[in-house]
Amino acid sequence: MGTAFIGTSTVALHSNFAGPIGRAATARRAAPEDARVMKEAVVGSRTLSETEVVAAAVADVASNVRGALGLASAPVLGAAAVGLAARAIVAWHLRSQPRRKWRHVVSRIARPAEPDKSSEDEEFNLDDLVSGLIAKSRTACELGIDTLEWHEEMFDDAPAGYREALSAGIEIVDVKAGSDALRLLARANAAGDLTPLYNLRISPAKMFGLTAIMNTSLTRKMTILNPLEKSLRALKVGCVETLTLHVESGGCGFPTCVYDAVAEAYQKGMISRVGVYHPNASQKALTRIRDELQNRGVLLSCVFVRLNLLDRKALPLIEECKDMGLQVMATEALGEDELASGRYTASNPTGGEIGLPRFTLAQLMPLRPFHMVLENVATRVRTRINKSLRDEGEDERQDIDCTQVALQWCASKGASPLCDTSTEENTKALIGCKDWTLTPDEVEMLDKAADELPRRRR
Repeated sequence: MGTAFIGTSTVALHSNFAGPIGRAATARRAAPEDARVMKEAVVGSRTLSETEVVAAAVADVASNVRGALGLASAPVLGAAAVGLAARAIVAWHLRSQPRRKWRHVVSRIARPAEPDKSSEDEEFNLDDLVSGLIAKSRTACELGIDTLEWHEEMFDDAPAGYREALSAGIEIVDVKAGSDALRLLARANAAGDLTPLYNLRISPAKMFGLTAIMNTSLTRKMTILNPLEKSLRALKVGCVETLTLHVESGGCGFPTCVYDAVAEAYQKGMISRVGVYHPNASQKALTRIRDELQNRGVLLSCVFVRLNLLDRKALPLIEECKDMGLQVMATEALGEDELASGRYTASNPTGGEIGLPRFTLAQLMPLRPFHMVLENVATRVRTRINKSLRDEGEDERQDIDCTQVALQWCASKGASPLCDTSTEENTKALIGCKDWTLTPDEVEMLDKAADELPRRRR
């Protein structure tokens, strides 16, 4: 099955598709530099989202589709149709290529390439390039904003740290359907012209076996589509980047109507990616979910796990997700009540806040050796980073602290940390994580300290 065939059949069947990829195609036109730009993205340091990856390929896809339909001289092929064609090509490629070739593509694109001027004009396979860039984006660690604790009783508007983080280039915003944060975000975005990449968590309504006797269209609406549409209206947007199926208990699986509803939302352009959160997720369960989605032409992109220095149970699952090509997002990256942030210690139980301590000495004393190692690592990082800055003639940094180290530890394990920006300390820590990483020795120091914690804290 070739690129032109996919484009032809897709355009014929879905001429009115208007998804985010289609909108991206509207802004792009075929240009001589497209191939060079895409090649540079492979070996460059910038990580592209899946939306950006496919949008970058739209110019080439458009020419293929135009040629197949005999529309080479037409001024514009519908951007929506071209967008869906690009989606279909990527989905087909990921489903049809042997696992051996897939791994070859990933390793080839992940390997740094030395510039070779003689090969600048060399032809390359568009499908391999697009799939490789998607794989690269899924293994990358990004930073995100957690809004799950935002309530209108506490805030009249989104915290100032939200705008500050977005202005610093942190785009991912994690929000739950039906929460107060939806309205807070909508007001903040309208006032500041902000364009975050939303991850919307939806807990599918339980049908209690009624799916067998109820209308399938009704069950799709009840489980996913209705809460999704209400959330989009509350956010005042037409689509979100990621829809995450959020389940707190029970089995890690969903009825057929949920998968059908997700596929419908994807085909309508209401979502660009699909994720899963379940506290008891396993590789077997994720494989089953991935296969159900792929059978409907949708790709499972990411998995959300609880991960922090005081709760490392998800580490084996993260390694399995890497093997599956899934991006991992770390919730509670600073621990329950931010106990893993290193700000609250036996010698400073209030963390510098005015008010009653969050934790008792009975809770903090067993963590004292761990907190000492965390502070030592923060000091070591500051020394290392500042030496490099001095060598480059730049100003030294004094903001690297235990909270940043705790977030970077999550990133070192291959998980993108999400952090609440409702406090100034967290906002500064999240933004401060952008330009550096922990060394393997520093990660090992933290792992050993965490290994020695009381068993109930592991």
